[in-house]
Amino acid sequence: MSSNIRVGVIGAGNISGAHLPVLSALDGIALTCICDIRPERAKAAAEKYGCEYTTDWEALVAREDIDSVHVLTPHYLHARMAIACLEAGKHALTEKPMASELADARRMIAVSREHPELKLGVIFQNRYNPATVELKKIIDSGEQGAFLGARAEVTWRREAPYYQESGWRGAWATEGGGALINQAIHTLDLLSYLGGPIARVKGHVDTIELQGVIEVEDNACAVIEYAGGQRGVLHASTNYVTDAPILLEVVLEKATYQILGDKLMRVEKGVPIELQGGVAPTVQAKAYWGGGHAAQIADFYDCVRSGKPLAIDASAGYPALNLVKAIYASSARGEWVALNTL
Repeated sequence: MSSNIRVGVIGAGNISGAHLPVLSALDGIALTCICDIRPERAKAAAEKYGCEYTTDWEALVAREDIDSVHVLTPHYLHARMAIACLEAGKHALTEKPMASELADARRMIAVSREHPELKLGVIFQNRYNPATVELKKIIDSGEQGAFLGARAEVTWRREAPYYQESGWRGAWATEGGGALINQAIHTLDLLSYLGGPIARVKGHVDTIELQGVIEVEDNACAVIEYAGGQRGVLHASTNYVTDAPILLEVVLEKATYQILGDKLMRVEKGVPIELQGGVAPTVQAKAYWGGGHAAQIADFYDCVRSGKPLAIDASAGYPALNLVKAIYASSARGEWVALNTL
């Protein structure tokens, strides 16, 4: 590896706005090539960031002058591309979800274990938001007592054109699901990251507003049972009038905390009191993505250089997808479903 870590990016769509500015600004990173199936989009991004471009992702992965690859493509391509990166001797950082199917996710984990010299990371940037970092410290300290339960609400707005113009969203084969696997998966990740392992779930998903437009769900609800017996509840919808701030509440024995958007609150006599403000999102990133991409990407490359374990490797990216798929299975069966174990 050269003194700079030479990075390729596959996918120049919306989410690249949370990656490309960060990569171009990081010391020791050389943004080398951007790939997109739309030539005009790849060219525009390459011209903006001063690098090469291609429409052939396999050619990018095969290049000897690339050390690491960001996979920013439709869900169903994440596993195939990330595995190809590892097998070509590249580090890989993939956007969520790590895969559209659990079998593919398990394959990613297996291949990553075959290449311990390489890093395979999964983007769950909300773990890096200051509010999440502070709440995790509070929970782990035990000063406010044991974890008792959690609830989460993700109520956003997605209309027909969002799906129709994408070419892949809204279909089981390519998106792998709807509101849960796309919009709510970051919050599902935090439910297990903050609350601990989840044992089983009972939930229901439905397509309400966009029935006939998409195959996948635009609404979901679930009751979660943690391994320690604690309970969690979840509501996710893309039928609201706007993208409301996500609410995540954690109940401890001595205190209740809420993350509202990127702000941490302590609930005093039913009134949330702000403890920790949020951070501005990365330049060109959407506000509801938060500001954690920059921190996670920087941490990823710190681990690449130092050899330290990743905070969110493939195994750590698995529980959120596992929970999503268990909710789908529960809805189909109408019963509690135990989560798969690795």
